[in-house]
Amino acid sequence: MASLEGVKLKIRKKYIEKTAKIRKKSLKVRDFTIISNNCWGGFIYQSYEISYNSPTIGLYFMADDYLKFVADLPKYLITDLEFVDPESSIYYDQLKNDKVFGSYPIGKLNDIEIIFLHYKSKEEAFEKWTRRCKRINWDKMLVKFNDQNGCTEEHLNIFEKLPIKNKICFTSKEYKNLNSTIFIESASKQKSVNASQEPFGNSKYINLNKLLDSL
Repeated sequence: MASLEGVKLKIRKKYIEKTAKIRKKSLKVRDFTIISNNCWGGFIYQSYEISYNSPTIGLYFMADDYLKFVADLPKYLITDLEFVDPESSIYYDQLKNDKVFGSYPIGKLNDIEIIFLHYKSKEEAFEKWTRRCKRINWDKMLVKFNDQNGCTEEHLNIFEKLPIKNKICFTSKEYKNLNSTIFIESASKQKSVNASQEPFGNSKYINLNKLLDSL
């Protein structure tokens, strides 16, 4: 049986697909790159009917690894992508209870791991990661984080201090001292923001159309 979050994501995807043609008319810039800690970036490209100009599609990072990744993107993105046995993952204890654990590949770039949740094989993950790395637009980049996957307030503070020009972070709590965070009120009773709650287009939380055009 699908989880409630899984059902919400399917509904969200159908809505995005049906409204994409309308939404893309409000966007002037289409060659931007989104570096995301989860599947949000993929949803955004789908919502405007844009090709994936980023390797961070259909996958997620644990908070520690994501911060290392975005703190030194050029280094990690020229590193050869390798793969580890799922049971050898440093996050095995956190992942082992996932019903689909072991069915998706886990990649490795030096000291960080990438959970390729929506990929069926190492070969598929490697091919798409490599191809999409070549599409990155370093001049029009948005880095997105959220409070999932082991994220603590310390992680949020580290993200805030990173010298990244364009960055946003969705959180289930309000942090008035962290300028990069966007409080998602609908997630206020949760430990973290669910992927189905992350905004797109022009919402009450953020005008993403305007932000992307400003990159």
